[in-house]
Amino acid sequence: MALAQPGTAEAEWLTNLHKQLIADESIQFDLPAYVPPKPPEWLKPLQDFLSWLGPYMIYLFWGAVISGVAIILLLVFLEVKGIAWRLPSQRARPEVEDEETWRPDAGAAQILLSQADALAACGDYDEAVHLLLRRSVADIAGRLPDFLRPSLTARDIANAPSLPGRARHAFTEIARIVEAALFARRPVGAEGWRQARGAYERFAFRDAWT
Repeated sequence: MALAQPGTAEAEWLTNLHKQLIADESIQFDLPAYVPPKPPEWLKPLQDFLSWLGPYMIYLFWGAVISGVAIILLLVFLEVKGIAWRLPSQRARPEVEDEETWRPDAGAAQILLSQADALAACGDYDEAVHLLLRRSVADIAGRLPDFLRPSLTARDIANAPSLPGRARHAFTEIARIVEAALFARRPVGAEGWRQARGAYERFAFRDAWT
């Protein structure tokens, strides 16, 4: 069906209406083209650098992805192997805490020596040396709470790799004297007491834990 053609009157009316619309200055028909603002001069070197870097961005992106995956795999591998990874600042902190916190209490050690001296003065050298050994084990329990177990012997404790060398050697000497008295039925005597007392002094007072 053909569309009806507008009449002459209607065509003139539409023409006049269009002219009025065009003549209305409050209506803007031609929009100005968008002009992007010009960046400041101090930003131009950065803009030039980014423009130069543009073709290489894909390589930088994949390089960062591969590096991130490699780091994650390394951390997973260390975790599986039981290797603790720490920052240098994190590794240094436990050493300071270890030196300050786990040093045997000098006051308690001095009181213990006084008690042991009193036993030795009465001739009870065996009990005096046992007292030093028990106190040494208590100090090690504070130093290595996760290591010490009731099933461990004095020799096992003396061989603990976590003990500082000087503390381990001093404790070994005390344990040897006690073992000789218990298993070899060898009396401690004044000489054994003197050796055990000197070993405990090295254990508790002379920076054996550092």
